Amino acid sequence: MDSKQLFLRELHSIIKEYAEVGEQLKQPDKPLSWEEFDLTEEEISALNAQKFTDESISAIEKIVRDNIMGAFHSAFCLLDGVSDPVSENEEDIWVGLKLEKKQDDDEEFLHDELYSSYWDWHDLNNKDK
Repeated sequence: MDSKQLFLRELHSIIKEYAEVGEQLKQPDKPLSWEEFDLTEEEISALNAQKFTDESISAIEKIVRDNIMGAFHSAFCLLDGVSDPVSENEEDIWVGLKLEKKQDDDEEFLHDELYSSYWDWHDLNNKDK
């Protein structure tokens, strides 16, 4: 099996799974997977006041799924080098990145770096606030 095609097909399953937010909308007081994004009491109260139907949940899940798909597409455009990240040094030239099969066990895991890099992004985007 082609590893890239296997990865992309699995990604569609992951996107579908993570877009299924109906139960979270109906029970918003359950903690989210990352506490940085936990809902406030006001947000929970606002969601509890909604009368979600199967159709409204289906619509919301389609919107979430489309947004997740768009996020992955944008990330893949960065990897492919067809879009550019915001750089602090305007002279930097972005050529993209190449993902390859793991060779080194000492290498940092990308999934771990995603969460730790959030704080760098947060600080850079909130330095004027």
